[in-house]
Amino acid sequence: MSKPDFVYETWIRTTPERLWEAITSSSFTRRYFHEMAIESDWTPGAPVVFRYDDGRPGVEGEVLEAIPGERLVYTWRFVFDEALARERASRVAFEIERRGPSCRLRVVHDQFEPDSRVLPMSSEGWAPIICSLKSLLETGEPLTIEDRADCGSEPAAESAA
Repeated sequence: MSKPDFVYETWIRTTPERLWEAITSSSFTRRYFHEMAIESDWTPGAPVVFRYDDGRPGVEGEVLEAIPGERLVYTWRFVFDEALARERASRVAFEIERRGPSCRLRVVHDQFEPDSRVLPMSSEGWAPIICSLKSLLETGEPLTIEDRADCGSEPAAESAA
C-alpha cells in the first residue's frame, strides 16, 4: 500500500457541524479558498466545482463519499490551466473528528499521476487554505494574503509516491 502524497492535520476550535458547513458551503469557501465558491449537492456521484467570482471554474471533481460532520471525499482536477487539466483527477479527503471543544481536521490529497505537476502546487496550496479556514472559524476573519504566506504550518506528512 502506498502512502498518501499529502497529509495535513490541524485542530480547530469549532464543532463538526460548523466545520462541515465551512468546507461545503460557498459562503464560507469564498472567504478562505482563493475567493472561489464551492458548488455541489454532496451526494455521491454529484459534481463538485470551485468557481471564481466571474463564473469560471478553477477546480472540478465528483463526490465520492459524504458523511456530514465526519468525512468528505471528492476527486480534484485543476481546470484553470489547460496543461494541468490534462492530468487525471486526484482525490481529496477531509476527515473530521470531535476532540472535546475542538475538531481534528485531517486533509489527505492523493492518487496523483506519476510526475504530477498538480502535486507540488497542491502541497504548497493546502497549508495557507487550511490556516485561513481555521482563522475564519476561530476568529470570524480569514487570513489575509500576507498572513497566508507566513502561516508557518508544515504538512503532517508528504511523500513522493
